[in-house]
Amino acid sequence: MKSFLAFLLFLFSTSALAQPFPSVGVPTYYASGIDWSVPANATDVACVEGAAGRVVKLNGAFLSGTALTAATINVTTLRRISLNVGGTSNEAVPTSGSPTHPAALAKLKIWSVSPTTLGNTDVPPKGSVFRRLRWDIGTALSSPDGSLAMIAAQANNPYTSQPEIRSASHAICLGFSGAAPATQLNLNVVWTETAE
Repeated sequence: MKSFLAFLLFLFSTSALAQPFPSVGVPTYYASGIDWSVPANATDVACVEGAAGRVVKLNGAFLSGTALTAATINVTTLRRISLNVGGTSNEAVPTSGSPTHPAALAKLKIWSVSPTTLGNTDVPPKGSVFRRLRWDIGTALSSPDGSLAMIAAQANNPYTSQPEIRSASHAICLGFSGAAPATQLNLNVVWTETAE
C-alpha cells in the first residue's frame, strides 16, 4: 500500500511540474488616460487595438472617475472582431515594462466622442463578452466593482487565459451601456505582446 501511495505521489508531482507557467520577460506595455471627458450615453470609451503578427493579451484594466449626476453605468469588457469607426479619439502613448522590449505595436485608443459605428462582435459559441460590471457612479471619485481586477488576477493564474486578440482588425474594448451620464474618467491598461 505504501508503495502504491508513493507511486501516486510521484505521478502527481511530475504532472504538476509539467504544467505550463507564464513566460518570464514577456514584453509588457502600460498606457493611461487621465481626466478625459466622456459624453452622456457613451458606448465604447476605450479599446486596445491589435497588431498584425502579434498576440495581444489584456493583463489589466483599471477604471475610475466622476459623473455630473449620480447614475448607474453597466461596464462591459468585450472583444470586437472589427474596429470602431468615427467619433473623436486619442491614442495613449504606451510605455514598455523593460527598456529591452521593442516598441508596442498594439495601441490604446480613448474616445471623447463615441464612435459612430461600433465594430462587430463574435457570436456564440466563441462569444465576445469577458466581464460585465455595475458602476454606481457619483460626483465623488469611484470605480466599478473591483475596478476590473478579475482580469488582472487572471494574469497570475497559469491555468486560465487572458482576453486575447490576434489581428490588427480586432480590439478589446471597455463599453458603457444604459443611460450613462457625462463622466470624467481615468484609465490604466496593461497588456502583453508576443509574435504569433
